[in-house]
Amino acid sequence: MSKSKNLIFFLSDNHARSMLGCYGHPIVHTPNLDWISETGVRFDNAYCASSLCCPSRAAIATGLYPHQTGYWDNGIVYDGKYPSWHGQLRDNGTTAVAIGKLHYLSGEIQQGFSDEIVTMHILEGTGDLIGLLRATDEGVPKRPSFREMYAKSGIGEAPYQNYDRDVTARAVDWLKNEAPKQRQPWTLIVSYASPHPPFTVPERFYNMYPLEDVPMPTQWDTANRPDHSALNHIRRVDCLEEPVDEDFVRRTVAGYCGLITHVDEQIGKVIEVARDIDLLDTTCLLYTSDHGEAAGNHGMFGKSTLYEHSIGVPLIMRGPGIPKGRVVKEIVSHVDLFDTILETPGVMEPKDDYQRSGISLWPAIRGKTKARIGFSEVHVKSTKNAAYMIRDADMKLIYHVDAPKQLFDLRADPMETQDLANDPNYADLIIRLEVELRKIVDPEAVNVRAKAEQLKRAKNHGGPKAILKMQNITMSPPPTVEA
Repeated sequence: MSKSKNLIFFLSDNHARSMLGCYGHPIVHTPNLDWISETGVRFDNAYCASSLCCPSRAAIATGLYPHQTGYWDNGIVYDGKYPSWHGQLRDNGTTAVAIGKLHYLSGEIQQGFSDEIVTMHILEGTGDLIGLLRATDEGVPKRPSFREMYAKSGIGEAPYQNYDRDVTARAVDWLKNEAPKQRQPWTLIVSYASPHPPFTVPERFYNMYPLEDVPMPTQWDTANRPDHSALNHIRRVDCLEEPVDEDFVRRTVAGYCGLITHVDEQIGKVIEVARDIDLLDTTCLLYTSDHGEAAGNHGMFGKSTLYEHSIGVPLIMRGPGIPKGRVVKEIVSHVDLFDTILETPGVMEPKDDYQRSGISLWPAIRGKTKARIGFSEVHVKSTKNAAYMIRDADMKLIYHVDAPKQLFDLRADPMETQDLANDPNYADLIIRLEVELRKIVDPEAVNVRAKAEQLKRAKNHGGPKAILKMQNITMSPPPTVEA
């Protein structure tokens, strides 16, 4: 099979795996992403390394998990310290251009790109410092602005939509005017800020999802949501302890669906130009998102948990050498993208002297799959202590430090409504999964290390009072978009 010469890597923010037509969602419209899946390969069990923007994006760049790099949250972010796949491409003579949201430290430092165009990085080079307060005695205070952000879901125009349209325009311009000048293979990252909240969306997209047609999330109401100490702590911080009504939930889901369709339309415009200038025969298209979104499931909004809606991500590819209509059931991870992307353009192999956690997905794309363990971790703002996910085939263990474990059978219970952790019939299985987890990470030791590093950084910024006076972040602002 031939390999592509070029790669367009579409990345979005906050798009749960289940929220695409090609993954079986009953109403969401994603025709362009569905086309990538239908004419290429779809990975049905892809996971992010951590369900928060910055640690996830660092893992995508480096092929390493947060506990290996120390990029724990949105205040300790990718800074170029560890090699990236885009840096290796650039250093090997491949143009690697980033357009859109990266959420790295700063565009002013060396992060491995040939060029950055309207890239979005963490706020003022510091990021979300409030998340560091989880390591202090005071902890993270309640965030009314978080609940208020979701309460505003509906018709409107948010800064992210303007930014995403500008990202599309810049990508189209690059393909038309810069791609023809390239004499070597090239890689273009086209990265959107949506469908990150707030879920305010232009009327045309919101009206595609009448509220009466919106499917209600699983266990959305207080009577049925899981009562678990770690989840209750997240709800307290996010001001979700008090009930939300059905209208709140339906507007949130409708706005989320509308934003997803808006992103899909933007991606479609880039694909259309690539088709018009005859790039699709020599170019691989890849789409994923940094993490998912609860959107009311299990009585949660946002991410920060290890439920499938937060850590399950879409991953689809099409292009030369990729069989049409392939579906890979094997467990895969964002850390696999390091090797996969380096092999995709066909210009180099990953450096053997760089230790990374993932593997190339090209054997799986060609039908050579093998059983693998799934892993993800969180050390983020609304969590009191770390949590880890370990998955073997259909059984998934969520290991909370200083909180009860959770166990789910994803084949029998894909919506994760039946926690089996207290069922004595599964005691041996839990022991076995915990053994697998400890082969990867020491949960308690890493929790201590993460909080120590977060505490040190918090003190460097003046401690809790100074940080709370300085910030109240619910979303990172995009760069100013020129009219």
